[in-house]
Amino acid sequence: MLKQRNIWMMVLMLFILTAYSHPLTVTTKQMKYTNELMEVDLNIPIVSGSVNPSFQRQVNRLLRKESLDLKRQVEKEAHENMAISKKEGFPYRLHAAVSNYEVTYNQRGILSIPVKLYSYTGGAHGMTVKVPNNFDFYTGKSLQLGDLFKKGTNYKQVIKEEIIAQIKKENDLYFDNALAIVQNMPNDQPYYMTKGGIVVYYGLYEIAPYAAGIREFLIPFSTLRPYMKIKLAR
Repeated sequence: MLKQRNIWMMVLMLFILTAYSHPLTVTTKQMKYTNELMEVDLNIPIVSGSVNPSFQRQVNRLLRKESLDLKRQVEKEAHENMAISKKEGFPYRLHAAVSNYEVTYNQRGILSIPVKLYSYTGGAHGMTVKVPNNFDFYTGKSLQLGDLFKKGTNYKQVIKEEIIAQIKKENDLYFDNALAIVQNMPNDQPYYMTKGGIVVYYGLYEIAPYAAGIREFLIPFSTLRPYMKIKLAR
């Protein structure tokens, strides 16, 4: 009887692990319109196929909020700037709120889905922010960079050395203090995962001029694997 129970427990655990490791489905809900204030083009990811309904609701709520918060903020500024333009008598520039996403990793219990949020509020150019969204299927929690690595390992130094080496190959692109910023890497450093490795990135104006864009640095799994938690690196 005990042996049969153990077999059933093993089968159940195998089913759970297989279910969590299976890729999730990600579809898009689009919100697109133009009015006298602004252009809106939101592409909101919707996650389905999880065996953890609570995790799925939490993720979808967060991903929806990111895009809608962008729209609300731009809309607020649009109303304010329209009022100022009418009062001062200068032309009003149509504002914009655009969101896009990419599923960069969706396997082995990990979903990585960075979202780009673009806003234009009448200045010389718009601004783009890239929001990291990295989730663990097993726990349903958001993953900071340090969550991917074994405790006590010097993973951060390895990553910093890789980034610095890449910066030095194109040194003219970066601000003079870029290396110092990399050396002071915070625990919540933005990143996303790909099949080839982890991409650590820096926002506009953070380590380079606007024209250089969001600076991204791929750190291959072959370099990071000795420091990573086994379930994430296998």
